[in-house]
Amino acid sequence: MSPHAFLHGDPGRLPFVGHFRAVRTIGTTTVSVAGRIGLRSDATQAFRAARLIETAIRSATVAPGSDRHEAMAAVWDEIHGIDGCDLGPNNGDDLTILLAAADQDGTGISGMGLGGVWTFDDHQFEPLVQGNHPLLSGPGRPERLAGVLTLDKVAHTIVAVPHEHRTPIPAPSDWKKRCGVNP
Repeated sequence: MSPHAFLHGDPGRLPFVGHFRAVRTIGTTTVSVAGRIGLRSDATQAFRAARLIETAIRSATVAPGSDRHEAMAAVWDEIHGIDGCDLGPNNGDDLTILLAAADQDGTGISGMGLGGVWTFDDHQFEPLVQGNHPLLSGPGRPERLAGVLTLDKVAHTIVAVPHEHRTPIPAPSDWKKRCGVNP
């Protein structure tokens, strides 16, 4: 089964401005991505940048037979290939993104701008990282390929919060609503 990446919305009246989600499956490898861009841009600029990132994820060149690490590297390469001026007035320096890739051997998690990352299983959240882990970093596009947290099993649901909204463990009762998932 493939992973599903989700990012909490922001507090306020428009919690999902600049948010995006995309999934790419090639053979038995799936990459699921959730994030946001253009947080301080106007809604039109943020929308355009978010759709551009979704298109890049869906068009990443992933060869059949690629494992989760190769698939994530291909997605990161596509995101790096986007001209900064197309990502809004901050040139992509405000990118918050969670990538989860799975193949038959396990799951890899990568990202930027995250304040917390949890897996949701058996109706409860378990933290994937804590403290000063590299996944818990400021936003932006990494200068080189971002690191990967490797799990030996498939994590089906991965939920993250942006770096500036560090919160306690998400509530099992309303996490979907906070991530923009409609019932």
